[in-house]
Amino acid sequence: MLKKIKHVIAAGFIASILSTPNVTYADATPAVLGKTIGEWSAKWWQWALAASASSNPMIDNTGANCNVSQKGPVWFLAGVWGGGTVERNCTVPNGKYIFNAFWLNSIDTPDLKEANWRQLANDFLPPSIGGDLEATLNGTPIIFNPQTPIIRSQSPVFTAKFPDENIFELPTDILTGFPIVSDGFWVMLPPLDPGLHVLNFRAGTSQNITYHLTVAD
Repeated sequence: MLKKIKHVIAAGFIASILSTPNVTYADATPAVLGKTIGEWSAKWWQWALAASASSNPMIDNTGANCNVSQKGPVWFLAGVWGGGTVERNCTVPNGKYIFNAFWLNSIDTPDLKEANWRQLANDFLPPSIGGDLEATLNGTPIIFNPQTPIIRSQSPVFTAKFPDENIFELPTDILTGFPIVSDGFWVMLPPLDPGLHVLNFRAGTSQNITYHLTVAD
């Protein structure tokens, strides 16, 4: 019986809580392509957790798996499973928004109610964490830029599918079906011009990710 799972993924600071939903949550963040940042964060989670360990973008040191299961108008960028420094090359189709987080915690304790987990997720983010987050695009800071904001948001309740070869190295019947809520800092970039771009995300000393992006014509 699963009591608690806790993992750190350095791509954003997200406290993701698996619990039984029993309250209504409203996300007041700006909508992008018809979804709030919280709703996109749920999509990001579902994408990241569905990838097998052998091809999961979060444990990819080169960017070779950057295009795994990418679909729709938003291109997801992965963090680093367990934290650290990594440099990746990635080709992104023209016209795609780019969505990324800063780090991530996943905790599973089904004994508490959703309201308790939302409060725990809120408390888990230190008040000063925003000052530890940095991001640059082609050398220019993008944090708190109105055009490319870093936004803190909690997600609606969602579920995820886990492959047999999952990054938790646990049986899928233990993981699958639990409702999930995430809380964290996310950045949504509008489509970049065709050509080469360098995107860097840093969260204190926990993670430092550089993407060399080639946006196709």
